[in-house]
Amino acid sequence: MKKLLTLVAIAVVGVLLAFVLIPENKTAPAFNLPDLQGKPVSNADLQGKVTFINFWFPSCPGCVSEMPKVIKMANDYQGKDFQVLGISQPFDPIESVHEYVKQYGLPFTVMYDGDKAAAQAFGTQVYPTSFLINKKGEVLKTFVGEPDFNEVYKEIDRELAK
Repeated sequence: MKKLLTLVAIAVVGVLLAFVLIPENKTAPAFNLPDLQGKPVSNADLQGKVTFINFWFPSCPGCVSEMPKVIKMANDYQGKDFQVLGISQPFDPIESVHEYVKQYGLPFTVMYDGDKAAAQAFGTQVYPTSFLINKKGEVLKTFVGEPDFNEVYKEIDRELAK
Protein backbone atom coordinates (compact mmCIF):
# COMPACT_ATOMS: atom_id res chain seq x y z
CA MET A 1 0.00 0.00 0.00
CA LYS A 2 2.86 2.39 0.85
CA LYS A 3 4.49 1.66 -2.52
CA LEU A 4 1.25 2.48 -4.32
CA LEU A 5 0.84 5.76 -2.42
CA THR A 6 4.47 6.66 -3.14
CA LEU A 7 4.00 5.96 -6.85
CA VAL A 8 0.81 8.02 -6.92
CA ALA A 9 2.55 10.90 -5.10
CA ILE A 10 5.48 10.77 -7.56
CA ALA A 11 3.08 10.75 -10.52
CA VAL A 12 1.15 13.75 -9.14
CA VAL A 13 4.38 15.70 -8.54
CA GLY A 14 5.56 14.80 -12.07
CA VAL A 15 2.34 16.03 -13.65
CA LEU A 16 2.45 19.26 -11.64
CA LEU A 17 6.08 19.88 -12.61
CA ALA A 18 5.32 19.24 -16.27
CA PHE A 19 2.38 21.63 -16.09
CA VAL A 20 4.59 24.35 -14.60
CA LEU A 21 7.74 23.72 -16.66
CA ILE A 22 6.25 23.14 -20.11
CA PRO A 23 5.30 26.57 -21.42
CA GLU A 24 2.04 27.19 -23.16
CA ASN A 25 2.16 28.51 -26.69
CA LYS A 26 2.48 32.26 -26.57
CA THR A 27 0.41 34.58 -28.70
CA ALA A 28 2.16 35.92 -31.77
CA PRO A 29 3.42 39.48 -31.26
CA ALA A 30 1.17 42.27 -32.48
CA PHE A 31 1.95 43.61 -35.93
CA ASN A 32 0.17 45.75 -38.49
CA LEU A 33 1.68 46.23 -41.94
CA PRO A 34 0.28 47.01 -45.37
CA ASP A 35 0.82 44.35 -48.03
CA LEU A 36 2.42 45.37 -51.32
CA GLN A 37 -1.00 46.46 -52.62
CA GLY A 38 -1.65 48.62 -49.54
CA LYS A 39 -4.13 46.30 -47.77
CA PRO A 40 -3.51 46.16 -44.01
CA VAL A 41 -2.43 42.82 -42.50
CA SER A 42 -2.35 42.23 -38.74
CA ASN A 43 -2.72 39.63 -36.01
CA ALA A 44 -6.44 39.51 -36.75
CA ASP A 45 -5.54 37.80 -40.04
CA LEU A 46 -3.95 34.90 -38.15
CA GLN A 47 -7.18 33.71 -36.53
CA GLY A 48 -8.62 30.49 -37.90
CA LYS A 49 -5.62 29.66 -40.12
CA VAL A 50 -2.34 27.88 -39.61
CA THR A 51 0.20 30.50 -40.67
CA PHE A 52 3.84 30.39 -41.72
CA ILE A 53 5.35 33.87 -41.30
CA ASN A 54 8.63 34.24 -43.17
CA PHE A 55 10.96 37.19 -42.46
CA TRP A 56 13.21 37.62 -45.50
CA PHE A 57 14.64 40.05 -48.08
CA PRO A 58 15.60 39.63 -51.76
CA SER A 59 19.40 39.96 -51.41
CA CYS A 60 19.60 37.47 -48.51
CA PRO A 61 21.30 34.28 -49.82
CA GLY A 62 19.56 31.98 -47.31
CA CYS A 63 16.21 33.62 -48.03
CA VAL A 64 16.63 33.16 -51.78
CA SER A 65 17.71 29.54 -51.25
CA GLU A 66 14.61 28.63 -49.21
CA MET A 67 12.07 30.71 -51.18
CA PRO A 68 11.24 27.99 -53.77
CA LYS A 69 10.31 25.69 -50.86
CA VAL A 70 8.16 28.40 -49.25
CA ILE A 71 6.42 28.95 -52.61
CA LYS A 72 5.86 25.19 -53.00
CA MET A 73 4.44 24.98 -49.47
CA ALA A 74 2.02 27.85 -50.17
CA ASN A 75 0.87 26.09 -53.34
CA ASP A 76 0.66 22.65 -51.70
CA TYR A 77 -1.70 23.94 -49.00
CA GLN A 78 -3.75 26.22 -51.24
CA GLY A 79 -7.47 25.91 -50.46
CA LYS A 80 -6.85 24.74 -46.88
CA ASP A 81 -6.92 26.74 -43.64
CA PHE A 82 -3.26 27.66 -44.18
CA GLN A 83 -1.45 30.79 -45.29
CA VAL A 84 2.06 32.07 -45.81
CA LEU A 85 2.87 35.66 -44.95
CA GLY A 86 6.16 37.08 -46.18
CA ILE A 87 7.56 40.06 -44.30
CA SER A 88 10.43 41.62 -46.23
CA GLN A 89 13.03 43.50 -44.25
CA PRO A 90 14.32 46.90 -45.39
CA PHE A 91 17.81 45.73 -46.36
CA ASP A 92 16.64 46.13 -49.95
CA PRO A 93 14.46 48.94 -51.30
CA ILE A 94 10.76 48.24 -51.66
CA GLU A 95 11.13 48.34 -55.46
CA SER A 96 13.44 45.31 -55.25
CA VAL A 97 10.82 43.47 -53.21
CA HIS A 98 8.12 44.26 -55.78
CA GLU A 99 10.42 43.06 -58.58
CA TYR A 100 11.28 39.83 -56.74
CA VAL A 101 7.62 39.06 -56.00
CA LYS A 102 6.73 39.67 -59.66
CA GLN A 103 9.69 37.76 -61.09
CA TYR A 104 9.19 34.65 -58.93
CA GLY A 105 5.40 34.82 -58.73
CA LEU A 106 5.13 34.61 -54.94
CA PRO A 107 1.65 33.14 -54.36
CA PHE A 108 1.22 34.62 -50.89
CA THR A 109 0.82 37.95 -49.14
CA VAL A 110 4.03 39.97 -48.90
CA MET A 111 4.58 43.01 -46.70
CA TYR A 112 7.48 45.45 -46.40
CA ASP A 113 8.61 46.09 -42.83
CA GLY A 114 10.16 49.49 -43.57
CA ASP A 115 10.84 50.47 -39.96
CA LYS A 116 11.48 46.87 -38.81
CA ALA A 117 8.67 47.16 -36.25
CA ALA A 118 7.36 43.66 -37.00
CA ALA A 119 10.87 42.19 -36.93
CA GLN A 120 11.49 43.83 -33.55
CA ALA A 121 8.15 42.60 -32.20
CA PHE A 122 9.01 39.03 -33.22
CA GLY A 123 12.64 39.40 -32.10
CA THR A 124 14.22 38.45 -35.43
CA GLN A 125 17.91 39.18 -35.87
CA VAL A 126 19.02 36.61 -38.44
CA TYR A 127 17.40 36.01 -41.81
CA PRO A 128 15.56 34.04 -42.89
CA THR A 129 13.58 33.51 -39.71
CA SER A 130 10.13 31.95 -39.80
CA PHE A 131 7.34 31.30 -37.34
CA LEU A 132 4.65 28.63 -37.45
CA ILE A 133 1.44 29.96 -35.89
CA ASN A 134 -1.60 27.87 -34.96
CA LYS A 135 -5.25 28.73 -35.69
CA LYS A 136 -5.51 30.57 -32.36
CA GLY A 137 -2.67 32.93 -33.30
CA GLU A 138 -0.12 31.25 -31.00
CA VAL A 139 3.50 30.65 -31.98
CA LEU A 140 4.16 26.91 -32.26
CA LYS A 141 7.72 26.96 -33.60
CA THR A 142 10.44 29.40 -34.55
CA PHE A 143 12.87 28.54 -37.34
CA VAL A 144 16.13 30.50 -37.63
CA GLY A 145 17.59 29.76 -41.04
CA GLU A 146 16.04 27.34 -43.48
CA PRO A 147 13.82 24.81 -41.70
CA ASP A 148 13.47 21.12 -42.49
CA PHE A 149 10.40 21.49 -44.68
CA ASN A 150 9.44 17.81 -44.25
CA GLU A 151 9.09 18.52 -40.52
CA VAL A 152 7.25 21.79 -41.19
CA TYR A 153 4.73 19.91 -43.36
CA LYS A 154 4.18 17.38 -40.55
CA GLU A 155 3.55 20.20 -38.07
CA ILE A 156 1.15 21.92 -40.47
CA ASP A 157 -0.73 18.66 -41.08
CA ARG A 158 -1.06 18.09 -37.31
CA GLU A 159 -2.44 21.58 -36.80
CA LEU A 160 -4.83 21.41 -39.73
CA ALA A 161 -6.22 18.15 -38.34
CA LYS A 162 -7.21 19.87 -35.07
